[in-house]
Amino acid sequence: MKKYISQPNEDLGMIAQKFGMPSWKYLYELNKEKIGDNPDLLQSGTELDIPEWDTTSGDEKISAKRASPFAYTSGVSYRYPWVPVSLSVVDINKKLMGDFEKEREYVIWDRKNGKVFSRGDIKKSDVIESLAPDSNNLSIGIKGVPIVWENDIHYHPDDMPVSDKKVIEKEDSSPSSFLDESQDIPE
Repeated sequence: MKKYISQPNEDLGMIAQKFGMPSWKYLYELNKEKIGDNPDLLQSGTELDIPEWDTTSGDEKISAKRASPFAYTSGVSYRYPWVPVSLSVVDINKKLMGDFEKEREYVIWDRKNGKVFSRGDIKKSDVIESLAPDSNNLSIGIKGVPIVWENDIHYHPDDMPVSDKKVIEKEDSSPSSFLDESQDIPE
């Protein structure tokens, strides 16, 4: 088992990704006693146990048994395209914020093409949990509350500064990689 000291502004998702783990949840379960009840309140300087994660595709293990990996998979590798997203809203000191006076909408969306994957309302600032595509363009926004996630400032789409909207419009020259209702599905 490896040891790792968490750095300022790092979260379990970033650490899991650094070590090639498919989800931060494995890391949390292994280190729950050190982290506490809320995985989003990871303190800088926490010594974490990192499992020796098997990052192979499995082909090596099939080949070691003198079988053809191609015969098992027909040459196709499978990877689930959606990942779990979990977020607790904390203040600058990584303490949970108090409840909001009224419910606020949250949106999980692709900031490159504007496609919304999940939305809902929260009154407590404790946890937003959802599934979203595994994408570098993923953004989480809470109406009226700019948040820091993975060291970037994220906004609700309605709250984005005009300068950020112009950058998104310039980047949006490529077609979406996700199907939506306006795209035809080939037959």
